[in-house]
Amino acid sequence: MSQIVGTTEAAFLLNISISRVKVLLQQDRIKGAKKEGRVWKIPLIKGIPQVEERHRGLKGTWRRKRCDKTTKI
Repeated sequence: MSQIVGTTEAAFLLNISISRVKVLLQQDRIKGAKKEGRVWKIPLIKGIPQVEERHRGLKGTWRRKRCDKTTKI
């Protein structure tokens, strides 16, 4: 069973901004993501959301592996 996260958690795991995650969701580039009402449900595959690569422009620089360190605020 895969875990489900929202846009904020997905942005943290991918090391990108929340607005960038929303753009990727609108372009249907995050695999398995579904919108239920006003909330996006993003599945984790191997611990991170899977972003579809495109052939135009620069290669994405989002995080490829899950961060094992705990974040302290």
